[in-house]
Amino acid sequence: MTDLTYLKPLVADVLRDTGRGWTVQGFGFLRTYFGPPSNPKRFRLNLWDSRFAVPNVSTIHDHPWDFSSVIVAGVFANVRYDVDRDGKTHHVAVIRTGEQSDLQKLDVHECGLIARKPELYAPGDTYRQNASEVHETFFKDGTVTLNERTGDTEHARVFWPFATDWVDAKPRSARLSEVMEAAEDALRRWF
Repeated sequence: MTDLTYLKPLVADVLRDTGRGWTVQGFGFLRTYFGPPSNPKRFRLNLWDSRFAVPNVSTIHDHPWDFSSVIVAGVFANVRYDVDRDGKTHHVAVIRTGEQSDLQKLDVHECGLIARKPELYAPGDTYRQNASEVHETFFKDGTVTLNERTGDTEHARVFWPFATDWVDAKPRSARLSEVMEAAEDALRRWF
């Protein structure tokens, strides 16, 4: 459990900072980065809001980096999946992450996914995720998480159920009006 006595007011200040750069991530959140010049994306603040989810987005994935996360405000759930290479429930492919994401040139394979018990988190709770762990995130709007990332590559796996198409969560620059509206909602709801 993390003591939020000092962290929560600092995060509230970041949410009120209209000069900070944010991007929209199609899973349903805004993100902004912090870190030293040698690692400017070491820390990522996520402001979760379903308005930013791309319709029918494929949400099951792994990451190009390990991370630890603290829930600063709100309600958050994480579901991890075990991969059954002989199963036949999902498609899987490796994509290049970020604004250059691309699936069309990469091989698509079949696998099975077996969901583990949902992990539920409240403010002050922390969890850790290895890059290769497959997962999916659920949240209440306005939830804020702070991740510390370790390592970094440009590729991750994405999964989507049979009989559906993969829908990209490709990030884009956030408009100031989007950031202000989402930040005001989060501050009103949870701070």
